[in-house]
Amino acid sequence: MEMSRGPSVFVQLTDDRDCPEVVVEDESGSMVTVRVPFVPPDVWIADHRQRLRQVMDHWVPMLSG
Repeated sequence: MEMSRGPSVFVQLTDDRDCPEVVVEDESGSMVTVRVPFVPPDVWIADHRQRLRQVMDHWVPMLSG
């Protein structure tokens, strides 16, 4: 979620630590960036990709028709 005013929140899947991390950037206010690495369960990424595919399968035909 990127904001033009206020903090932005990202989940980055590739990093030097070899694990995903949550990044919060507040460039417009405090000029602070916070990075929190986390180790998700083994199926976390596959599960979320499947959920995204289900959303896309449902909404894309409705929006294009």
